[in-house]
Amino acid sequence: MAQTKQKKNERSELSDIIFITIPESFKKDFGGFTLDPAHPLPVQITDDRTDINPDEGIKVEAIAAGIIRLLAYRENHPSIAYYRQLLLALQPDVQNELLLAAIAKAKVKDFTFAEELFLAACHLAPQTAELYVNLSVLYGEQAKLAMDDNKEEEFDFFTQKQVSILQDGLAILPFSDLLLSETGLLNLYLGNEEIALDFLNQYLCIAPQGEKRTTIENQVKELSEKIEDDHTLYAAFDEMQLGNEDQALRLITTFIEHKPKAWEGWFIKGWALRRLGDFQSAQAAFIRCLELGEKNADIYNELSICTLECGDKELAKTYLEIALEFDESNVKLLTNLAFLHAQDEEFNQMYELYLRAKAIDPDDPAVAHLATELDKRLGDRGEDADVIDA
Repeated sequence: MAQTKQKKNERSELSDIIFITIPESFKKDFGGFTLDPAHPLPVQITDDRTDINPDEGIKVEAIAAGIIRLLAYRENHPSIAYYRQLLLALQPDVQNELLLAAIAKAKVKDFTFAEELFLAACHLAPQTAELYVNLSVLYGEQAKLAMDDNKEEEFDFFTQKQVSILQDGLAILPFSDLLLSETGLLNLYLGNEEIALDFLNQYLCIAPQGEKRTTIENQVKELSEKIEDDHTLYAAFDEMQLGNEDQALRLITTFIEHKPKAWEGWFIKGWALRRLGDFQSAQAAFIRCLELGEKNADIYNELSICTLECGDKELAKTYLEIALEFDESNVKLLTNLAFLHAQDEEFNQMYELYLRAKAIDPDDPAVAHLATELDKRLGDRGEDADVIDA
């Protein structure tokens, strides 16, 4: 019998597999399955050898192990259908054996071997949806361990393997309610909400009645509403960017009706009202953001503009000082506050803020304007003509 080793560029998973070419005259029957000399036999050899031990010969177990390895890592091998039939002839209950062995290996955290066994089972019985889900769960367990250890790259690697194996299953079983639901729920967990909604809606089209279907129906309803609200929020923001404050206000009012406790909606409402000149209503909207627990430099900057327009300059200064606590390197905030101090002839504070802004970005137009105003005010103390910058 001729022995063929793996090529050097073959993956390491098959480094202990050799192929045996049997002679035309060799006839061997395994439970009604006759060996075909046209297909070399994959044989797993022991770690300390590079060929078959002539004293031991070729064992059936070594052939079965070789086929299992091929099923796991070379499912597109040209002779894989033949090897699949041979393995089933050698071990009729091999699918169940692979599954039980894989589960046992996963329990003791031998993830590499468990993956190999699960992959072999998937490629042995590709019409069995549960096998793809089992492998996805294995990858999910490894992803969780990576997340617990703050290993982001490993987490991404294993979650992508989860997605890929479920997609492999759906490529073969596109109408599997199990695979559709698992794919949808995985994408929902990963934050891919629109992809999740698509798969879960496909699941609902074919899923039988039951507790699982009812649960997913509720999830789909909530998810659909959330996605619609998010689209409304983004549309309102886009309208603000385009200068369409009235349209933005109409959209964000609808959003707030659905999500009254989302601070983002109140922020865009305040932003639109401020640009429309309704400073008191805008101020109330920004204060609502604070009441909902959100505090950031943008909110306090907007509040400073509104309170200044409403005639309370000291409160405007206070809001800008708070904004700078959140974003101390923001040149716009520094120069805005400097101009407010300039209006009250508080030149020491103005100069200090100017120096801070200049150190961050000396080429900023507002910094250059501030320098000019410093020269003018310290020179002739001329009339104030500064406006706070939004």
